[in-house]
Amino acid sequence: MTDKKKDNRRKRAAITAILLLLALLIGLDRCTDKEEPKTDTGTGATAVTTKKQKDNEPHKPQPSQLRQKPKRTRRQKVTETPVINQEPAMPQPEEELIAVMPAEEPVNIQPEPKKEEQKPVEAEEPAEVFAPSKHQFAIGVRAGVGYSSITSLGGMTESYNVRPQFTLKEKGSIVFRGGIFGTWRYGMIGAELGLDYLRLSGSTEKNTAAINLTEKMSVGCDALAPQLMFRFYPYDGFYMSAGAMAVLPFHTSVSYETSRTGTIYRQQDELAAKHLRETVSSNVQFAPALKIGYSDKKTGLEAAIEYDYGATDLLHTKKNEYGYTERCNNSHYIGVSIGYTIDLSKKVQNKKD
Repeated sequence: MTDKKKDNRRKRAAITAILLLLALLIGLDRCTDKEEPKTDTGTGATAVTTKKQKDNEPHKPQPSQLRQKPKRTRRQKVTETPVINQEPAMPQPEEELIAVMPAEEPVNIQPEPKKEEQKPVEAEEPAEVFAPSKHQFAIGVRAGVGYSSITSLGGMTESYNVRPQFTLKEKGSIVFRGGIFGTWRYGMIGAELGLDYLRLSGSTEKNTAAINLTEKMSVGCDALAPQLMFRFYPYDGFYMSAGAMAVLPFHTSVSYETSRTGTIYRQQDELAAKHLRETVSSNVQFAPALKIGYSDKKTGLEAAIEYDYGATDLLHTKKNEYGYTERCNNSHYIGVSIGYTIDLSKKVQNKKD
């Protein structure tokens, strides 16, 4: 019995010693846990507070930022879970600059004065005419001289079928031309509408060697010529045009004279001229036309060279007892004219301004 009691006492003493040892270890562990300071987790709130403190006192380190190493004992429970150290969040580049740079005094930034809005400057019209800008209208007057001729006048008085016993020459004459016109232009294209006074004339000279006689006959037509031309401007101011005109004769004159002298011969020549005027009359003629010219915008002057070809019959021969036959009479005209134009577009624009 005594031996059993001794064993029980020994067991109780050992259990009591183990329990006391465990209580001592637990107490030491708690003491070490209380002494360990709480570490910053690097959250955004602490970063903001540290940034503000650094702004207020940039050269003094804050005590909260000093990290203390925890005191740990050599003995530590095996069952204790290891502590994971979380790295503090890295500050943004702007926050680092604010933290490093010392606090500066606030600068009063005054707003820049508003610049006055400048009105857009209207661009000048280019000299080139390849891009259409606006419609341009102008009116003007012109005058010029030219050379005119009427063909086949000799065939009215003489037949070419028989062998001639004479020589016959056909000539033209210098004539006057003038009128009014209006133009329209849009970029490289344009048109011209005009009304001119025009005279077409021609003459024949017949020499008969057998009787030494020279006969001269001239025919002239005074007419109004309405004209429509279409223009093309390859360069600024320079133009080429093509169109047509209608010759509307309102007076026809015929003269006849010979180289014979004396009162009787002069009376015979006057009677022959009268017969010619009764026999020959003029018709409306259609004439295609070509023109090359130059127009100056600054001065308004215009110069042109024109050619007209009378494609239809100009003179008509009635039935008579004098041997005059019907022949198709064409006409030619080439002349130079100078004109002056007034730009209507500028006048309208000045009135609006």
